[in-house]
Amino acid sequence: MSKQRFFIATSGNDDEAYREAMQYACKLADNDPEIKRVVLLVHTKQNRGWFERIFGREIEKQLFKGTTFKNCRPVFKFETKKTYNDSYTPSEIVITCGLDSDEVLPIDDFYSVKAIIAIPWLADGLDKWVHTWNPTEIRGNQQAVAAYPEPTCIVKKAMQDLTDSINMSTGISHPSDEEQAKTYILALHKYEAELDADIVGAYLVRELNWDTDHAKDIEKLINTLNNGKYFQGGRRTGLQNYYKQWKSECED
Repeated sequence: MSKQRFFIATSGNDDEAYREAMQYACKLADNDPEIKRVVLLVHTKQNRGWFERIFGREIEKQLFKGTTFKNCRPVFKFETKKTYNDSYTPSEIVITCGLDSDEVLPIDDFYSVKAIIAIPWLADGLDKWVHTWNPTEIRGNQQAVAAYPEPTCIVKKAMQDLTDSINMSTGISHPSDEEQAKTYILALHKYEAELDADIVGAYLVRELNWDTDHAKDIEKLINTLNNGKYFQGGRRTGLQNYYKQWKSECED
């Protein structure tokens, strides 16, 4: 399933951004009969002031139960970070309301989400998500950030090798998978000129279909070494052999 991604380059109490996002969701639903619901995803039940100012208190209350609007087919409903779960039926548009990248990226993994329209609270709050997925800015404004670059061929080969070796449903939570991941990160950190956690994480999510939380585990290992610290586990010997193998594959 191809997920559509959009955002509005704004910050703070931009009420019009929420109105625009809802109108845009209606247009998306017009072109996709599978879309049944538009989720207005907020931090908590208290974080909904934009909608009371736009629609008034009565309609805002109706949004907790779910309501429709004239000339717009899907149901609009409030959900919070605690209440919203993946229904595993691709039928929803999510408008993220004042959430940042760390909160939007896991929602991007949901199978039920056919499209995301993200509205930040801070101007740079969505940078990592935008870097990862290069979504469309629906106001037509120039994007503040570009997509992350591709990692080097050697890093790609290492991450592809890791992906083929581990249980993708659990990431590196199994001890043997964690040991292999740590070994690979140690080898790359020792022999690559630079290893950027965000670039690697984005590649895992965008190209190798890792869940966001599992990719974060790899990012944490990279950041630990980049910050001059150490982690337990991973083989410390024979690292050059791994690196030579990946390099050879890149040269073929």
